[in-house]
Amino acid sequence: MNRGPLLHADADAFFASVVLRSRPQLAALPVAVVAHVIIASANYPARARGVRSGVLTQEALLQCPELILVDVPRGEVEEAGDALLDLFRDCARAVEPGSMEEAFLDVGARSTEEAVAAGREVRRRAAAELRIPVSVGVGRTKLMAKLASRAAKPDGLHVIGPGREAELRAGLPLRDVWGVGARTVERLESLGITGLSGLDDIPYDTLRRLCGTAMARRLRAIREGSDDAVVRPVEHRSTLSSEGSTKGYERPDWTPAELAAMCVERVCRRAERAGLLASGLTLTTRPDDEGPARVLKGKQPVPTASPQVWSAVVRSLLARADPSPLAGLRVTLTALVPVDRVQNTLF
Repeated sequence: MNRGPLLHADADAFFASVVLRSRPQLAALPVAVVAHVIIASANYPARARGVRSGVLTQEALLQCPELILVDVPRGEVEEAGDALLDLFRDCARAVEPGSMEEAFLDVGARSTEEAVAAGREVRRRAAAELRIPVSVGVGRTKLMAKLASRAAKPDGLHVIGPGREAELRAGLPLRDVWGVGARTVERLESLGITGLSGLDDIPYDTLRRLCGTAMARRLRAIREGSDDAVVRPVEHRSTLSSEGSTKGYERPDWTPAELAAMCVERVCRRAERAGLLASGLTLTTRPDDEGPARVLKGKQPVPTASPQVWSAVVRSLLARADPSPLAGLRVTLTALVPVDRVQNTLF
């Protein structure tokens, strides 16, 4: 169990930061990374002009006509995410990833000063080795560390100490509480509860009836200050994914077969670099008509990271897929195990 402050490390505008590594001359200009026709990530100069992720490129250009658009480099982004996670693991005794660009870190700090020093080292190494800005938050629990990293952006370090923590537990709006969904917020707001302090005015049974047992317990713990403060390490990835769109921004379209082949090559290369082998594969296809995604699965009797083996599996799965046009797809290697474990079993 953690005895001191935790870190939450989060890369700033991750996709855009990865793109700007090879385009430093654009760093001060508004830049957005595009996935087909949707803004996937915008740098901070673009955000200052009102550009947000998730909007159509046409809307973004109306908001900011000088916006520079770059097609998302999926392979580079995925590899940068792997490298960032490796760096986190090198800097901490336990790492709990939240996504490819963020994680909670237990650095063994016994004081805020030690945690701050560790956070500065994470930021220094990310900037020097990966050329990616990382904001770091320091807090007693995961929620406080997460809120601190939000306050640290862009490219900073922020500490939520005891005094500020007490203020937040009393006055934080429910909409700003990490992990509390919109539906839960709406149900509580219907009773006039908009902040954490409002939870004091509602019986626990009512809270549980509105939000469910797990969320009710979590909200009570957050209000009381007994929320999660344990970093649960992931020793190795159980899955690895690579995805992409058939259509890009100002690039030639790819056929589903071409895109699938690229995804298999990328994800197998990442698995091999991490010393992992897979015995399963999942192909998720996204139809062009915005219909529901379709999931197809394949497996191999012996774990492998061979792109040739998994390419054959994906070709077979694609042949079974819905013949309607695809907007994109994702290839996921599953049931990953370390290569030395497989070798010990075989020999």
